[in-house]
Amino acid sequence: MEPRTADYADLKQAFDAINSGIHTLAITILINGSTNETVSASLNASGVGASNYTGITINPAGGGARSISGAIAGHLIDLNGADNVTIDGLNSGGNSLIISNTSTSSAASTIRFIADATNNTVTRTNLQGSTGAALSSGFGVVFFSTGTVTGNDNNTISNCDIGPAGANLPINGIYSLGTSTAIDNSGMMVLNNNIFNYFNTNSASSGLNANTGTSGWTINGNSFFQTATRTYGSANTHNAIVTTNGSGYTINNNFIGGSAASAGGSAYAMAGTNATRFVGINVSAGTTTAVNNIQGNTIANILLNTSSGATTMNGIICGINVTAGNFNIGTTTGNTIGATTGVGNIRGVSTTAGGIVVGINSSTTGTVSIQNNTIGALTSSGTTAAVSGSISGIIISGIAASVTITGNTIGNATANNMRGGTVGLTTGSSLVTGINLPSTPTTATINNNTIQNLLSVGTNTAGFVRGIQTSTTGSAPATGWSISNNTINNLSTNSTLTGIGSGVASAVGIHHLASQGCVISQNSISNISNTNSTATTNIVVIGISSANSSVTTTLGTTISRNKIWALSNSTIGTAALTPPIVAGILVRSGNNITSINNNMVALGNGQTSNTSFIGIWSNNGSTPNPTSTNVYNNSVLIEGTASGALPSFAFYEIDLYNSDC
Repeated sequence: MEPRTADYADLKQAFDAINSGIHTLAITILINGSTNETVSASLNASGVGASNYTGITINPAGGGARSISGAIAGHLIDLNGADNVTIDGLNSGGNSLIISNTSTSSAASTIRFIADATNNTVTRTNLQGSTGAALSSGFGVVFFSTGTVTGNDNNTISNCDIGPAGANLPINGIYSLGTSTAIDNSGMMVLNNNIFNYFNTNSASSGLNANTGTSGWTINGNSFFQTATRTYGSANTHNAIVTTNGSGYTINNNFIGGSAASAGGSAYAMAGTNATRFVGINVSAGTTTAVNNIQGNTIANILLNTSSGATTMNGIICGINVTAGNFNIGTTTGNTIGATTGVGNIRGVSTTAGGIVVGINSSTTGTVSIQNNTIGALTSSGTTAAVSGSISGIIISGIAASVTITGNTIGNATANNMRGGTVGLTTGSSLVTGINLPSTPTTATINNNTIQNLLSVGTNTAGFVRGIQTSTTGSAPATGWSISNNTINNLSTNSTLTGIGSGVASAVGIHHLASQGCVISQNSISNISNTNSTATTNIVVIGISSANSSVTTTLGTTISRNKIWALSNSTIGTAALTPPIVAGILVRSGNNITSINNNMVALGNGQTSNTSFIGIWSNNGSTPNPTSTNVYNNSVLIEGTASGALPSFAFYEIDLYNSDC
C-alpha cells in the first residue's frame, strides 16, 4: 500500500486526521510552514477510536525556522495517552522549531502529557510559554499531568530551550502533577536543556517542579538561569529544582545560577523588600525507598536581596536542601556550591539580622552521605551595621538515622571567603560554621574534611566562628560517632561572646556534644583567632571542646592524636578571674570515661598578648561529669612573650573529680 500523504493547515488538523485513522502505522509530520493554532492540538493513544499508529515523528522541513504557536488557555499540544511520539526541532540545515503558547492563564501549558502518555521525546526544540503569569498559580511550559493506569512514564525532554513566550514569564519551566504514588509520572529524562526566566512575583516559582505523583526522574546536564533581575512582591521560596515526593531521583551535572547557560554571565539576581528565599536543589522524597543521587552539580553566581532573617535549616539561600528520603550527595562526583576561588560568589543581603546562607542542608530522618563537595565564596550580610549575616557550609538539621560527611572542602583558598557580616561595618552577631549538627543523628562520621578561611564579622556578644559544631543542648544519646582526620584552619572572628557555656566560645575548631560516644582523632587545627583588640571581657578561643548538656549515658569520649597550634586571642582583658583565654583542648563535661591522649598542642608562638594559654583544660562546670578523665602521653608547648600577669598552664583542672594524668 502506498503511504497516504496530505497537507494540513495546522497541527490540530494533522492530529485529527491521525485520530480518525486516515494515517496509520509509522507517521511523519513535516512542518513546512509556521502555524497558528486556535484550538488545542490533541493526539489520542493508538487504539482509541480509529487511531492506529506505531510511532509519530514531527520535524521542521524546508530549511527554515518554523513555529507552532497559539494563545490557548489550555494546552497547545496535548499528548492524550499518546505513545512513541518524537518532536525533533533538528537545529540543522537551517531547520529549527519553536512551539509557543502565549496564554498567561493558570490552566495553560505548551505541551501536556496526560492519560499514560509514554515513551515520547521532545528534543532540540524551543519551547515557550507563559503559564500562570497573570495569576499566582499555573502549570509549566511542559506539563506532565495525571495518569489512568500507570502514569505518564519514560518521556524525554532534551536539548531544548524552555522559557517564556515574550515578556510574560511562566511560573514553572517543567511541572509534574501526577495522580498518586501508585499511578505516578516516573522514569522521565530531563537532559541538557536551558531552562530560564521562570518567575512569578506573587508565588513560589521553579525551573523544574516534580510535585505529587512523581518519582524516579533523571535530571542531568541542564542549565537554570535568569537573564534579568526578578523582583518579588510577596514572601516566597524560589527554586531551580524542587521535588515534593517520590524517590529514586538522579540530579547530576546541572548548572544553577547566572544569567546564561553554565552559570555564566551576571548574577542570578532576586530583589524586593519581602522575605524571599532561594534554593538551588530542593528535594523531598520517600524515606524507605530508593536512594536519591545528587552529583556533580554547580550552583553559583547568585544574588538575593531579601527581608528574611531565616536562621535555621535552609536559611535565606541554600545550594542543596534535602528534607525527606535517603541521599547520596557528591559520593561519586562532588557538587560545587559557590566558587573554588575568590569571594562573594553566592551572596545574601538582608534587612533582617541573622539570615543564613547554607551550602547543603539535610533535615531528613533517612540515611545521608555528603561527600567530596566543594563549598566556597559564600557571603551573608545586612543592609546596616546592626544587621548581621550567618554562614554554614553543611547543616544537619534533622535527626537522621545515619550521616556521613567526608572529603568535603568548605571554604576555598582565598582568605575569609566564607563570610558572615561586612568587614568594617557589622556590629551585630554573625554566626559562621563549617559543619553544623544542631540535631543529633544516631550515627555520624565526619572525617577527612577541609574547613578553611571562615570569617565572622560583628562585635556583638552572640557571634562566633566554629569549624565543626554539634548540638549544644540536651538530646538523645547517639553511638558510633567519629570526627577524625579533618583539617581546620584560618577561622576568625571579632565577636565579644564570653565564656565557655556548654563548651562553646567565640572561636572553636571542633565542638562536640559528649553524649555521642565519639572518637575525635587525628585532626589538624590551626590559626583559630579572635581579632577584637578592644574587648576586655572573658573571651575564649578553643581548639577542641567536649561538652554535654543534661544527658547521662554510658558512652565515653576519646580525644587522641590531634594537632592543635597557632590559636590566638587579641582581646585585652586583665582580670585574673575573667581573663582572655586560648585553650587547646577543653573538657566541659562528659559521660563515663573521657580519654585525652597522644595529642600535640602548641600555643603562643610569636604572640605578645596578655592571654592565658591552657594546653589541656578540665573544667567540668556543666553536668554530668565523666566518671574519669584520663590524660596520657600528650605534648604541650606554650611559648611567646607575656605582656601581662595572667598565668598559663600546660594542664589546668578546675573541678576536682576522678582524673588520671
